[in-house]
Amino acid sequence: MMQESEFKDLYQIEEDRLYSYYERIKKQSKQKSETEIVARFLNNQSIGPPISEMIDILNYYEEKIIENKTILDFAFEMIRANKIRLEYKKYISTEQFTNLELAIDDCIFLFFLEYDDFIRRLLKPEVKEFEVSALYEIFLNPYENKSPNLFDILEKHKVKVPTIYEDHEKINTNIITLRSGLSNIIRKDYEKVKTPDKKLGKQPMENYELTVKKKEETSVFSFQGFLIERMLKSHCISKNNIASREVENAVSQFLSSYLKFGTIYELKEFIDILKRNLSEEIYSGLTETVRESYSLKYIQKLISIVLEDFVSVNINKKLDGSAWKDDLKPILNKFLTDFINNIFE
Repeated sequence: MMQESEFKDLYQIEEDRLYSYYERIKKQSKQKSETEIVARFLNNQSIGPPISEMIDILNYYEEKIIENKTILDFAFEMIRANKIRLEYKKYISTEQFTNLELAIDDCIFLFFLEYDDFIRRLLKPEVKEFEVSALYEIFLNPYENKSPNLFDILEKHKVKVPTIYEDHEKINTNIITLRSGLSNIIRKDYEKVKTPDKKLGKQPMENYELTVKKKEETSVFSFQGFLIERMLKSHCISKNNIASREVENAVSQFLSSYLKFGTIYELKEFIDILKRNLSEEIYSGLTETVRESYSLKYIQKLISIVLEDFVSVNINKKLDGSAWKDDLKPILNKFLTDFINNIFE
């Protein structure tokens, strides 16, 4: 079970940074409507369905939003939902559940019950429960196979989730709504992480799954290191030699997922995110046996030590994303190479 301290940043998103990024998109799209701009803003972060379907969703739910909120606030909640999805998927992959129903209930109560308050504060009180249930499916659906039809989704949830009143007061059925909107998505994620890769034989998933993060999981506001995770997982399983070029590619992909050419960054704005995300990617790539020697906190400490001198020299600097990448590459290349070479010692 997760400890309370692990939820510290679960529901936090960088709204100021998100808003700044939205403003840049807006300036580039002066002839577009607000919903088109917001749809592009989300799509540029690989969040949500294609723009045409996203516009339909935004137009429909814009009328459901309370007066002091905007469609951009709605987009922020979609971003928050995607962040939570990443966390609950990590939780599913490490916890041992006796059955699927327990996994569904556990994830809903741990990750989405509090998030439900964010959604409810955004929407008008008279919104129908099936519209909220459909919203959960829309927000959390990975859209891997086909684009969604908003009205098909709404019709499906309309049958499943009633809105109940007693003496003109709406009865709280939030748990029913959450289960309706999330159960199928959690089930698919549960089956995906708990089913062994057929190519690797019938082995425990936590030891042998080569996890590749899907497009919908990426965000411009965190570092994504699926190549690092995959490289480490492969090394832990087969103890194969890792070529220096492979390390360099993994580091480059990790840095490029956040640091963009033409954007100016202050080191202190992203260095803690880098440390946290890098340690998480490394830890995710370790098998259970190796994790006995390398806790997440220990990996974070190693990274902090390696970057200590670099941070002290550069802490007040502002540089273009490509400059920061060039400066950080040799440091992280050496760190990962040393880590891999000593992982079994």
